[in-house]
Amino acid sequence: MKVRRRHKIVFLFCVLYLLLVVEPGWAYIGPGAGFAFLSSFLVFIVSFILVGFYLLSLPLRIILRVIIRKKRNAKHAFDRVVIVGFDGMDPKLVEHYMGEGSLPNLLRLRANGTFTSLATTCPSISPAAWSTFMTGVDPSYHNIFDFITDRTLR
Repeated sequence: MKVRRRHKIVFLFCVLYLLLVVEPGWAYIGPGAGFAFLSSFLVFIVSFILVGFYLLSLPLRIILRVIIRKKRNAKHAFDRVVIVGFDGMDPKLVEHYMGEGSLPNLLRLRANGTFTSLATTCPSISPAAWSTFMTGVDPSYHNIFDFITDRTLR
């Protein structure tokens, strides 16, 4: 019993010391902190409102899409496209081997479709070339120069 009472007395003494002796700390919180808090809170609320609007307008947007849907052109020049790309392939060697008859499958593909060599990119490395092929823009626009990291200006 004495130990509990002693702990209570020590605790009470510490609380009184903190209240009477130690001065409160003063800090200045500028108006920017309030604006930062308010703006982040408003972004949170606005995002919930937009999600609600998106979900409520979904049936109407689906109906409008069905009504306004453009008719598809039934006649196409081709049914599907298959692009076969070989990384690091020398087109002159392939032409040579196809001329010899060593690449019969590529000969059939060329006969039934199109066979052409593509120009490369600057720098002429695989990540930049494939990214340019897929996006259709120069490496200076898509900023992909490596498979691991990008080398954008930071």
